[in-house]
Amino acid sequence: MIKILFFIPSLSGGGAEKVLCNLVNHMDQDQFDITVQTIEEGQPEKYLNQGIRYRSISHCQTGLGKKLFSYWFRLLAELKLIYPLYIKDDYDIEVAYLECDATKVMAASTNKKALKLAWVHCDLSKKEGIPECAAKMKKQYQKFDQVICVSEDARRGYLSLFGSEPEAVVLGNVIDDEEILQKAEEPLPIRKEDGVKYFLAVGRLTWQKGFDRLIKVFAKLRDESYPVHLWILGEGPEREKLEQLIEQHQLRDRIDLMGFHDNPYPYMKAADCVVCSSRYEGISTVVTEALILGKPVITTPCTGMEELLGKSEYGMIAEDSEDGLYDSICAFLCSEELEGHYIRAAQSRGEAFSADRSVGAIQDFFMREFERKTVI
Repeated sequence: MIKILFFIPSLSGGGAEKVLCNLVNHMDQDQFDITVQTIEEGQPEKYLNQGIRYRSISHCQTGLGKKLFSYWFRLLAELKLIYPLYIKDDYDIEVAYLECDATKVMAASTNKKALKLAWVHCDLSKKEGIPECAAKMKKQYQKFDQVICVSEDARRGYLSLFGSEPEAVVLGNVIDDEEILQKAEEPLPIRKEDGVKYFLAVGRLTWQKGFDRLIKVFAKLRDESYPVHLWILGEGPEREKLEQLIEQHQLRDRIDLMGFHDNPYPYMKAADCVVCSSRYEGISTVVTEALILGKPVITTPCTGMEELLGKSEYGMIAEDSEDGLYDSICAFLCSEELEGHYIRAAQSRGEAFSADRSVGAIQDFFMREFERKTVI
């Protein structure tokens, strides 16, 4: 049996965390002895199946304790001491499942025999702060045997910053299609207004997700008397700024900041359209989930969208601007024929996303590369 460690800062809150849980929960435990380790203490019983080991570095519960630990962690990470102090077992495969902190920790691995893999979930060339420290990060990535990118666009961004050593390959995210379809059947906890088109956006409230420009688009739609409503599901550091923007444009009756939801799928099923306003992505989990539920999608042309949607074949890819989003949403609102087309297109495309198929490809990769490492 192959002992494999997945290291990630936390289990909750984002797309990378969700797809990691999807992956490990579907892996064959007869072939893989799986451990997930985080920096922050999580709730493994909530996210991980039985049989998966879980460990965390921090056990701090108070705000002060978490703040002090953050300083301690950054100091130890710079000294390359996190791995020798907190990674205890002898693993066959070690995976840094998220860029930045996880990659920095696992790059300091002292386990010479392990196959070392680094996952990249976004186009790092577009992520704020990354190009400026590319030289330092390149040294970290060179400690790994291979880099796994979640889309071709993410791979191109990685190569533009760090080159082709180590090799970078593409493996798609694992999306639990059966769970999504099942959870979507739970009742919607709020009432919809008749005659209104409902749009849904999901993600952390950060600059990356572009909710600021989406709010401005809905202000313009309101001014043009379109009967629309926007649900934004997610939490994050930009909440106060977004609340101020909603208040400034007098949109409290048109836009709801609804916080983080463990189950966003009843909202996704109830929405008329899912919209992605991101400035960059890796490959959008939310858009993939929308396709599984057969929902029309309008998105900016961020990383991975052509891989999911073709050239607007399965969803509308807008120009990367407020005007681009506005024009695409208007086209959708003004044509029942166009709406029907993208409902049918999403239903067709959604059939391609199977957790079993994705996990099979990743497990085959693990087995093949581990055997190659062992032979070498």
